[in-house]
Amino acid sequence: MDREQRARQQFAAEINRFLRVIALSMDINVDGDRLADDACMSRFHFQRTFQRILGESPGALRRRLLLERAAHQLQETLKDVTEIAFDSGYQSLEGFSRGFRRAFHVSPSHYRRLAPLRYRLHCSNGIHYDPSTREPGRMARQRDDKGEDTLDLTDRLLQHDAWMTRKLLEHAQTLTSEQLDCVKVGGSTTVPWEEPEQTLRSSLARMVFTKEVWVAAVRGLPMPDDSDVSPDGMLKRLDRSYADFMEIVREVREQGKWDETFVDGICAPPETFTFGGMIAHVITYSACRRQAVYKTMEALGGEDLCHGDPLDWEMSGAFLPG
Repeated sequence: MDREQRARQQFAAEINRFLRVIALSMDINVDGDRLADDACMSRFHFQRTFQRILGESPGALRRRLLLERAAHQLQETLKDVTEIAFDSGYQSLEGFSRGFRRAFHVSPSHYRRLAPLRYRLHCSNGIHYDPSTREPGRMARQRDDKGEDTLDLTDRLLQHDAWMTRKLLEHAQTLTSEQLDCVKVGGSTTVPWEEPEQTLRSSLARMVFTKEVWVAAVRGLPMPDDSDVSPDGMLKRLDRSYADFMEIVREVREQGKWDETFVDGICAPPETFTFGGMIAHVITYSACRRQAVYKTMEALGGEDLCHGDPLDWEMSGAFLPG
């Protein structure tokens, strides 16, 4: 073994040793002295070596990993937010909420409703919380056939869709029943097999129902109940259907199933679609409906409504990057 190979092995061993120290500390309250003791180093030497090798201080890396673990628990479990806060080393729910908002730009409860595709925070060293081992690990970047980093737009498209749909439904709470049921939506787009959307309420309901019915089709469930078309009811339905739809998209992306097919048994007769085509269909028609509803609400005096540009939405801090 030459000198370069030995140096690489020693470097990798040092990284693994430091990560093991952090992993053992994630479920207990520790300070810098305890971390250095566990690494069998002086605090000064430990801090300096750790920062040089991993590009983050031990405390900063540990805090980031705990927030990533908290985000994953919000996505994948029903654990109470307060319990997650204490598991993450915070002394209060308020402190956890402030730290989580600084990292992810939204509150923990809003993050849980959004159910974004990713829970990792940006870093330069590739060290992230690994749910499979429940410990920190080095995560490989997603690359294309040429070995170059890829950018998946599904996060932006679907998070923006959920955010804008929620804004429209929240504004609908301020409108009267007459406005919701009598005002026609100009330029509303429908597909041949759907009932025409003639009012604000019917367009808003279709934006929610589209995700519900596709989730049912993919999962082999019966036709979903779409009877509650009050703004409050549609907001609750949106939270449930968006989380379920995002789970399907996550599975499709992680397993590379974009071109695989499924049978939609809700159709009469049943039809076969690709997962990628179905997801593109949902995104396309949701965007058309959003803009049509926005224009109609704006004409009714909705000056407080944002016009839905993804650039403005991203700069507002609402996007949750992976």
